[in-house]
Amino acid sequence: MSKVSKLGQLANFVLYITLQLVVTRFIVLFHTAFCFTYVAFLLLLPRRQEGEGLPLLLLISFAVGLLIDMFYNSMGTHAFASVLMVYSRAFLLKLMLPAGSYEVATQPTLSNLGWKRFSVFSLILIGIHHIALFFLDAGSIMLFFLVTHKVVFSTLLTYAVVLFIQSIVLLIRKR
Repeated sequence: MSKVSKLGQLANFVLYITLQLVVTRFIVLFHTAFCFTYVAFLLLLPRRQEGEGLPLLLLISFAVGLLIDMFYNSMGTHAFASVLMVYSRAFLLKLMLPAGSYEVATQPTLSNLGWKRFSVFSLILIGIHHIALFFLDAGSIMLFFLVTHKVVFSTLLTYAVVLFIQSIVLLIRKR
């Protein structure tokens, strides 16, 4: 397993944020499924040792969420959802990965985790992000079924796009 460099992380940041703001921001299927590819940057942050680096990761996720909020005029909903997702990510990695099986600073990518683990990992975290985002945006439980409908389809769309991007990266690395 390879460790990721700071320059590689910066390139990921630029790639995913630019992709979100220029392309996938406008992908909306049937006014129900929204694509938020920027969460892939947060999903793929390097793994840290237990208890170490979590405050930094939370700060990064807050900054990324605020950046997206500025372009979406959403007053902190993306920041909250991003921080919640990264906070949950630490516990999920601890549950999913056996102790000592992966190096510290390894990214939880498709190639490192495998298809099954990556799918479970990303679907759960994207779902957490989208639940927080859409329910906070709705501001009421009165729209429960409508919001749940958006959460499910947006999670599936975002997962499909993230999986597609990870597959392309995997193909490029194999060449």
